[in-house]
Amino acid sequence: MRNARAQSMISQAQSSSLQAQGSEINGAQANLQLALSSLDAAKAKWSYVRIHAPRSGVLIFRNVEAGDLVSPGKQLFVLSPKGVPELVVQIDEKNMKWVRVGQSAIASADAYPDQKFKARVVFINPAVDALRGSVEIKLSVIDPPDFLTQDMTVTVDIEVAKHLAVMNIPLSAVHTTAPGQGWVLRYRQGHLQKVDVGLGLQGKGRVEILSGLLSSDLLAPDSQSQLHDGSAVQLANP
Repeated sequence: MRNARAQSMISQAQSSSLQAQGSEINGAQANLQLALSSLDAAKAKWSYVRIHAPRSGVLIFRNVEAGDLVSPGKQLFVLSPKGVPELVVQIDEKNMKWVRVGQSAIASADAYPDQKFKARVVFINPAVDALRGSVEIKLSVIDPPDFLTQDMTVTVDIEVAKHLAVMNIPLSAVHTTAPGQGWVLRYRQGHLQKVDVGLGLQGKGRVEILSGLLSSDLLAPDSQSQLHDGSAVQLANP
């Protein structure tokens, strides 16, 4: 009788352990949670070893080999992205007031100086590089030429304003004294005469004259010459 009662109690204990709150069920659930946590950790580690390019492009430089250990921040690859190419230029911070997003520009690669192509300002960095005193400008290339490649050196002329039918003279003839101000040497009756002039827009080696000169005036062409106010000169025969 005692043996039967003991066996019955053992059977009840085993049955209880298999219920929803039983120790075996709880142990199995704990093991399942541990396995799921290990799976999540493995997935996270796997995501670290897969490198995803931010966009499609052509690989032009690799700084890592299979099996290398890498640390955060190390440059692994350089990618030349597909799509519309951009030009990145630095302008002097004193010219920031002239540049606006949407302005047109003409650019040329130093390797192909005679082949001009169009671009447009799409981004102006709001921060100034304190070491250079410059601002980064990005331009989107319109109808990019086939020869344009990554890291080419380019020259960019941004059209910040346009004035038609104005007087303009070679920039080399002007002695600049302050923003918008300068002087030139004008020919008068066999001598040179210093004349103060008001300066406007500048571009492509020429500067707009706002005041001080007439369109018929003859000027000393080179501000770096030894000529000065009062120098005697003789006009060359045409």
